[in-house]
Amino acid sequence: MLLVTMAIWGSTFVVTKFAIQALPPLQLAFVRVSLGALVLAPFGWMRSRSSNMQIPWRSIGLLGAIGVALYYIAFNYALSLTSAAQGALVQSCIPAVTALIAVIWLGEQAPTRRWIGIGLSVAGVIIVFAGAATDAGRGSSYGNLLMFGTVIAWGVYTSLAKRVAHCDTLVVTAALLGVGAFLLLPFAMWEYGHTARTLSDPSAWFAIVYLGCGASGLAYLLYNLALRDMDANQAGTYTNLIPVVGVITGVLLGDSLSGVQLIGGALVAVGVAVTSTGPPQRTLSSQRDA
Repeated sequence: MLLVTMAIWGSTFVVTKFAIQALPPLQLAFVRVSLGALVLAPFGWMRSRSSNMQIPWRSIGLLGAIGVALYYIAFNYALSLTSAAQGALVQSCIPAVTALIAVIWLGEQAPTRRWIGIGLSVAGVIIVFAGAATDAGRGSSYGNLLMFGTVIAWGVYTSLAKRVAHCDTLVVTAALLGVGAFLLLPFAMWEYGHTARTLSDPSAWFAIVYLGCGASGLAYLLYNLALRDMDANQAGTYTNLIPVVGVITGVLLGDSLSGVQLIGGALVAVGVAVTSTGPPQRTLSSQRDA
């Protein structure tokens, strides 16, 4: 189930890149998040009723704004400017940047090994940026910068998510998507009034349904089911497959990467590996790609 989940999440780079050709970034973000909320809402509602859980709406609102609305706005705009493969390379530094934010913001202790890994990952992303500026032009550099914004947003989201760590993850994610859809609605309506694109291509509808029901709905359910039989730390290591799938699918579908960018990506991978090694720690399970 985890391998299927990571394959789905990794493929969202190329699928989003395709879907943006038919539906502008803000509208796509709203439709995707709304579909995911509709898929998860019945399960979240039943789970909350059975557990009599009190939903912390104030924290959910903040998390939905940063980890859903802001994240997907930046993610979609980034992929309208850069390639799926480059976007996946930039996002591969999420574990290292999340660790850095936890150290700076939450005051978590970081051994020397982790600082080395963080430094390697950040250096790798800078090299990826340099390769984009040299080989793909300014637009791609802006796209990569926006994608790095999603990395920071996810790191902040993960740190804030500790506030709801005691809650059922399925209920929290369903609520997050609902809040995210609500926050994205006015942006989508504004964009609708300023664009004239129509969904005339049936494959575009398939791509959007895949993103909403598959990546934001089904995949998270599979991830949640897998956590019943695996530790969160063990399951979390599988998320490193997401950028790998993203790069491979992007290249297979025509994206190009320069030698400089491949070196940067390799450096990020080494940094993530160094950051993730060491004694196991108690961490919050990731709610990736909600």
